[in-house]
Amino acid sequence: MAKRKKTIIAGSIVKTILYTAPEPRDSERARAEKSRMTSAAQKAMNDKTARGRLEMLLAANFEGQDLFVTLTYRDADLPAKRADAVKNVRKFIKQLRAHRRARGQELKYVYTTEDKHGEGRLHHHLVINATERDIETIRSLWPYGDMVDIEYVGARDYEELARYMTKESVEGRPVGAQMWTRSRNLEQPIVETCFVSDDTALAAPSDCTVLEREERVTGYGSYSYIKYRVPPWRRQQTRHQRAGIEDKPGPLYLT
Repeated sequence: MAKRKKTIIAGSIVKTILYTAPEPRDSERARAEKSRMTSAAQKAMNDKTARGRLEMLLAANFEGQDLFVTLTYRDADLPAKRADAVKNVRKFIKQLRAHRRARGQELKYVYTTEDKHGEGRLHHHLVINATERDIETIRSLWPYGDMVDIEYVGARDYEELARYMTKESVEGRPVGAQMWTRSRNLEQPIVETCFVSDDTALAAPSDCTVLEREERVTGYGSYSYIKYRVPPWRRQQTRHQRAGIEDKPGPLYLT
């Protein structure tokens, strides 16, 4: 018998599930129990939800010194419609991209436009990769408001950041409107799937920080889930291993 294992690697964040899946020769009761394990595993790893997808996308592309930016409007420049606000932030992104391109710098971003919390004023949240003199440049390219709030991505964990950027309900959004907009040059999280022996246990490396953990066991199978943060040296090791270079012994993601 074998278990199914799925791992999603996004920068410093790793999510792994390990579960017993139904097999054709199982009895009806065994299949029902194992199906519950499969459902629990899918729920834990549900990267189809907006918040979960955004968390892993941010983790795969942005680090602590990158920027979380909030763009607001002064009363005189507050757009009457959401569509007008979207035009403004797109113009901002276009100008920032041109500014960086002229200096040989890349722009990576994710942004959302909101208007339903607080005072209900339109505003924008952006995560942007950092270069030098970002604060001056960003403020100079946003003529619609006197207040531009900028903090480091590292001030929040990725889950908190994703929750904050997706806190408005999908309900009431224009038909077809996305929860967020991203640049095309973002890397996707790495997804690895395989079968492992039935006696395999799920654990994080000793020097990683466990963020979430869940486990269920029945007479017919088991399900376990773990989410953890990887320290910088292990992430560097993985990049080297994927390039065919090994400068430290031992695997990066242990199970």
